Amino acid sequence: MKIPGTIYQKQMSLLDQKTMPLYVPRDGIWLRLALTLEGTVRRSSYAKQILCSQQFNAARTRWTLADLTFLQSALELLYNTQGQIRMSTLAAECDLSLRQFERRFKQCIGVSPKVFARLLRFEALLTSLIQGPATSLADVSSHLGYHDQAHVIHEFKTWAGCTPTAFLARAKQRMMQKPIVPDPRSASIPLYIV
Repeated sequence: MKIPGTIYQKQMSLLDQKTMPLYVPRDGIWLRLALTLEGTVRRSSYAKQILCSQQFNAARTRWTLADLTFLQSALELLYNTQGQIRMSTLAAECDLSLRQFERRFKQCIGVSPKVFARLLRFEALLTSLIQGPATSLADVSSHLGYHDQAHVIHEFKTWAGCTPTAFLARAKQRMMQKPIVPDPRSASIPLYIV
């Protein structure tokens, strides 16, 4: 069966060939994925370029039941390790070769698993810095596996569009300014849902 937008023939199992409406739950790992993607797109023009691309949006429309099962196990491992897992280990946990895992993940999500792991590691860095402002950037970043300060600054510019100092200054300023009217959106229903 030829899939539009690909140049190779895909071997599909019977589970993959079922055409039925899929129900993707809006809680658990799927809610975490939606919140991660929404927050990242709001912060960074680079992330907006990647995650709002036609390839990313088209990937989600072709999910099968087998893809949901695969994604759930891969995403749970990625979130539980905050993106600090070797791709070979992740592929082995999903019972796939590294190349098959990377291909399938990118086909389902629209970005490579390494890029997504970088994003999750950066999200963990932001959470640590915002929740524990007394800890230093160097301590938090070394704990999360960043090599040096230049590496952290590069990730900040990529995923937040600014330097760590500028981001923390904006975060501190936002915390000082409490909204008069609470946000009418429910926190459990993100704007960007898979």
